Formats: sequence, structure tokens, C-alpha cells
Amino acid sequence: MINKRPNILVIDDAFCVRQSLQFILRDKYNVLLAPGALEGQFHLSSHHIDIVLLDIRLRGTDGLKLLADIKQRFPYIEIIMVTAFASLETIRKAIRFGACDYLIKPFDKNELISVVHNALMQRENKLGIKNELDMLKESTLYLEHLIRNAKDTLMNSSENNLTAMLLNIDSKDGYTWSHVKRVTKLSLLIAEKMRVSDEQKQWLKCSASLHDIGKLNIDTTILRKESKLSDKEYEVMKKHPEEGVKIIHPLPFLKNAVPAIKHHHERYDGEGYPSGLKGKEIPYMARILSVADAVDSMMNSPVRQSPCEVGRVERELLSNAGLQFDPEIVDIVIRGRLLSFV
Repeated sequence: MINKRPNILVIDDAFCVRQSLQFILRDKYNVLLAPGALEGQFHLSSHHIDIVLLDIRLRGTDGLKLLADIKQRFPYIEIIMVTAFASLETIRKAIRFGACDYLIKPFDKNELISVVHNALMQRENKLGIKNELDMLKESTLYLEHLIRNAKDTLMNSSENNLTAMLLNIDSKDGYTWSHVKRVTKLSLLIAEKMRVSDEQKQWLKCSASLHDIGKLNIDTTILRKESKLSDKEYEVMKKHPEEGVKIIHPLPFLKNAVPAIKHHHERYDGEGYPSGLKGKEIPYMARILSVADAVDSMMNSPVRQSPCEVGRVERELLSNAGLQFDPEIVDIVIRGRLLSFV
């Protein structure tokens, strides 16, 4: 319970009252005396006070105001108001301002001891709850720290493995690695303009880095073909989003990247693949990737005889807004002049 003698501060302008209280309480408590507010404030600042016995009618001081000031500065000090002129309204105010109890002069010795003891128990209970809450808060913060570290470790580990995968794709078609880096950069620029959260930006980065991972399962001759794909070859190429999902499905820590990888070739008008999703049915990260992927294909595709200029790419985006692309994302790219950063 209480391991040391508590400190009790008596603030009362009547000398005889101060002496009486000290005489009754000194066997169990350390009692400090103050004839006024100034001396009381000094003791509060220089000692660890547990309980204050405060006269409501101090000479030259509003006792209720002093009560409120002490509770504001030292919320875990319990204050017992002492008065010879009790009124129900005054007592109500004292309780409302933070007093835990009150004594009416002349008070009984046993009543005084009981009220002080109860105040100490009340203080101890409050501090116990505070300590438990503090420990709970610290435990929660520590758990959050562990979770963040675990996520970072997983993401860093997976990023190294996935980089190796992407380099493997690059060895198959000689284009994917640089394409992925450019698509990731533009996707994050768009996300910044959309005020996407940092956590979501991390998942967008992951999704953009992996959006073509399914090409690992596509025949090399199709990937390296410089001329236009035949209908049959195009149908095979269209399988790469779902092949990508198959590759990362065994990695549960990448589950948040699945929707964007699977659906980055959907069209806003519902004519895309693999699921024919339409409008806002398409996950927003996939809608971002769709624009970024198309932009890089227009500006850097090895299949094209000559890369498109920025102005032409912007016109293509505008003409396909609401058809192939989310018009809001197109607007962000155009208004933000994001193509100049690609």
C-alpha cells in the first residue's frame, strides 16, 4: 500500500488551526504548514505533496480559486477543503473544482483522521489506474513498434527477392526492369497528388514493382517479339496479370498488392481484362497503374518506331479518359504536368 510517510500540506491563515491539525496528524504523516497562498505554492513547488488541507476563506485569497489552480498544476494531489462557514453551494463548488472532501470547523479528531485516510486511498487508487494505463500505453506502443519492424523486415526481404525476379524477367525481354522503374515513379507521383497515405504508397510501390511479374510465365519468344503480336499471342500475353497473382499468392505478406497486379489492365468502360471490371469497381491502385503503364508504353515502348512526345501522350490520355482510363487520374496527370517528371 503506502510505503513512506505521506506529505500533508495545511494552508490556513489561523495559527491555532494549523497547530491543531499538525498535532493530530504528525504521528502518521509529515505535516507542512502555510499561513497563506504564497507559502502554500512554495511548498507545492519544493516538496512532493500528497494531500492538501485548504481553508476556503484565506485572508486576501479566494480559496476556491486556489483550489482550482492547485488541481490544474497537480491533478494527482487530493485536496480537502476546510471551512467554518459551510454552505451547500460552497461545498458544491469545491467538489466541482476538484476537492475530494471537506471538513467543517470545529472538526472531530476521528473525522479528520478518517477523511485524510480516505483521501490518501483515493489518491493511491488514481495513481494505480494511471500507472496501469501508462504501462498499457507503453506495451501498445512497443507492440506497434515490433509490428512496424516486422513489416519493414518483410518488405525489405521481399523487395530483394522481387528485384531478383524482375531482373529475371528483364533477362527474358530486356525491357521490363526499366519499364517497371518508370511506372513505379509515375504511380507514386500520382499517389502524392491524390494525398494517398504513406502506407498505401508503400503498397502502390510494391504493386507497381510487381505488376508485370506474371511475364515470368510467358513464353520468351512472345516477350521479345518486336512486331505486332498475333491474336493468339495476344491472348497468351493477356494472361500475365493472373499469372502474376499465381506467383505471389504463396506469399501472404504481399496480399495487399494482389488487386492492383490482377486488375491493372482493366478499362474504365468495362472492356478490359481479366475480369471486365468497370469504373470505380476497379481498385484505385490498379487505375493508377493503368495510366502509368500506358504512359510508359507510349513514351518508351521498344515496339514503337518512335516514342510519343509529351503533348501527344497527353492528348491520348484525354481522348481515352472515361473509356480506358479513370478521368480523375488523367486530370491529375495533366494538371500536375507529371509527364515532365517521367
